[in-house]
Amino acid sequence: MPWSRPASKQTGLSALSDSAEIVNSQKWLLTMSGPGDDSLKAGTDLALAAGAFGQSVKLVLAGDALKLLSPQTDVNDALWRLLGSLPYYDIESVHALGVGNNLCDWREDLLIFTMSRAEWQSAALEADILVHY
Repeated sequence: MPWSRPASKQTGLSALSDSAEIVNSQKWLLTMSGPGDDSLKAGTDLALAAGAFGQSVKLVLAGDALKLLSPQTDVNDALWRLLGSLPYYDIESVHALGVGNNLCDWREDLLIFTMSRAEWQSAALEADILVHY
């Protein structure tokens, strides 16, 4: 097999090299509103998997999913704890959709921002991948 130069988009660097560019990173907007723990678990798993592979994930909770942002674990304890692992997967914050500027009693292990419908629509326009559970 004859030797050839890398194509114009190839850098010749190994994908595992610190110098390699991350060219496959996508912006994800993942919205979870439930109902049901199965769909919330699936959404959380997808967010963790995307974050683990270097994707930029904006996680938005609305409707029934907002219960996972409560400081008590009276909701599904395993799912509540799983959501607490988001920062370990480079998902630094969570957005609460549709709560307005009400001061809510949120859990303390996550950085939580409120999000309006207009802000969600703007985020949806910027996202490469849009998923709703």
